[in-house]
Amino acid sequence: MAVRNERWIVSSVDVYEAFLRVADRFGVACVVLAVVLYFGREAAITLHGSVVEPVVESHVRFLESTQETLKEIGKTQERQAETLQELATGQREIQQALARPAAIGGTN
Repeated sequence: MAVRNERWIVSSVDVYEAFLRVADRFGVACVVLAVVLYFGREAAITLHGSVVEPVVESHVRFLESTQETLKEIGKTQERQAETLQELATGQREIQQALARPAAIGGTN
């Protein structure tokens, strides 16, 4: 079997001989590590387009929707704070109105 490239042709015998020369020089463990790293790289490249990009895109959409939701929650909390302030003011006015007759000495 031969692999054809624009610049050169590589046969499986040449690859095998190159593998043996590298193994002889650096040791089998280093060659196995290089092969594992090469196939890991190829797997990462393959998975990048089919797995990583869709996950990142969906995560970005999730973060954008979460950001919008948090803005709405912030607006709602501001309205709640204003309503609570109005209720507290109303309660103070009621307490003051009820306390006046007692201060004057009147009875209800």
